[in-house]
Amino acid sequence: MPRRLRQDTQRLRVKGGRALREFAQNWGWAELLKIGLVLARGVLGLFVSSALGGGLYVLTLPVVLSVWGYGSNLSLTLLLLIAMSLGAGVGSYITWFERDLRLGAHALLFAVALGCALVGAYLGLLRGLEVGLLHPIWRPGIPETSVTAMGAVISANIPLLALALYKAIKNPRL
Repeated sequence: MPRRLRQDTQRLRVKGGRALREFAQNWGWAELLKIGLVLARGVLGLFVSSALGGGLYVLTLPVVLSVWGYGSNLSLTLLLLIAMSLGAGVGSYITWFERDLRLGAHALLFAVALGCALVGAYLGLLRGLEVGLLHPIWRPGIPETSVTAMGAVISANIPLLALALYKAIKNPRL
């Protein structure tokens, strides 16, 4: 190995080791506690999103059935998509709400939560339909509802959890 290349790799090793030492010295229990609090808030976000999504679906289902009846499967599928994604998006936004942000940032976070919840609910519905066709044990509607709810809740919380972890790592002080 040429001498210049050997010196450069040694210099990088020393800088990398120093950076790792500085990182370990700067991060203490308070910073790890902050990351733990962000992860606990993520668990709370999953719970609030699932409660609001499922609750909205259960509350609106009798209204839709009384208006359209049992004959239209399309209306029940649309209700499932809209109720789960709206409830999961709003629940995720409520969980990750920060008072010190501007109105534009709040609108962007709300749109991200709703959009991701809608995409996750749709992908979950497609997967639930596949599962319902493959397994003869399932009754119609059970896999679609459960997998749609999981898709909406998880996908509504992932981007906001990632943003909160980024903020916690960028500014580790409590």
